[in-house]
Amino acid sequence: MNIKKLSVPLSLTAALAGLVACALSCAKKSSVPEQNPTPPPAPTNSAAESPATNTVPTNSVAVIEPVPAVTNVPAAQEITNPPPAETTVTAPETAPMTATNLPGHVEVVEMPTNPPVAPTNFFPAAMATNCSFCLTPVRSAGNTNFFLDLRGGYDHFDHGDNHDTYRAGAKFYAYGDGWRKAAGHNAWLIPDLEAEIASGEVAKADNGTSRGSDSGLQFRADVTWPWFHWTTLMFARSNSVCPFCQPLTMGLGPTANLGFDHLYNESKYRFARYAGLRLTFNRSGFIEYTMGDTEGLAGTRQQVVTEIPFYESRDGEVRYYVRGLWNRGYSTRADILEGGLFLEMPLTLLAKPDKWGDLVPFGQH
Repeated sequence: MNIKKLSVPLSLTAALAGLVACALSCAKKSSVPEQNPTPPPAPTNSAAESPATNTVPTNSVAVIEPVPAVTNVPAAQEITNPPPAETTVTAPETAPMTATNLPGHVEVVEMPTNPPVAPTNFFPAAMATNCSFCLTPVRSAGNTNFFLDLRGGYDHFDHGDNHDTYRAGAKFYAYGDGWRKAAGHNAWLIPDLEAEIASGEVAKADNGTSRGSDSGLQFRADVTWPWFHWTTLMFARSNSVCPFCQPLTMGLGPTANLGFDHLYNESKYRFARYAGLRLTFNRSGFIEYTMGDTEGLAGTRQQVVTEIPFYESRDGEVRYYVRGLWNRGYSTRADILEGGLFLEMPLTLLAKPDKWGDLVPFGQH
């Protein structure tokens, strides 16, 4: 009976002790603050580092084998290609707005105080270069021009009688532009030269048995100093073959001509000499007034000669013109009157069939 009484209190005491121990353990756990788990270290590819191991909590039953370290991972390759260059677009430059380029602006240009000085060569270069019949200059400054033309056509001659006949010959031109350029301040001394020899009607001598004219040979050499020049655009037309429908460059200066008349039925050569003024039109035409005498014609004589072109080919090689002459002496003597229509062209034109169309005046070429 005594044994039973002692076992019951002992068992109660052990149970109470277990409960107290359990309560103390729970209180201790609740008093410790929670901590964030530390992140695992980053893996590296270095072979010197120790192999990574998995830490297993002590209260875990499963055991994890250690993972061997990876040592054969290739290193990253360095990029050697440079990046593409940046494309830049330059903005167009714009002129700044100034007072001179504003809309509606009118610029006033003042005339110079001193007038411009005229050049040495007053005539267009085309008149001197667009000719296939130019001769080679000899001992010139390089741009003096020599020309040789054939001339011929219808002629009406009157010296107290009337004769309709022909006139044919050749004319030589020498323009002294190159010499004037080389002469400098002495350029005014350099003249233009012309020489013509033609076969046609020639006046008979006044003291002969009969007045009138007959077939003969005439030669004239003209020397002209073109001292004064001016240009007019009054009658200028574009792309015209009329010489007077172009800008006209006119020149005025003294002139002198020497020559002779010779009748085929006589052996005599009668010399002629005249001097005066000449007005030129682009060098292809002129009007001159001179005074002088011709052997066999009585007294001091006045003479007016004109050559006016009315058609020129576009290259200036073919020219049609009218010619007139009035030679007057004593009132008791008959005047010499001459007028005609003539053609002038280079000799080389005969060897160029493709240019024969220029012989038709005002034709479509």
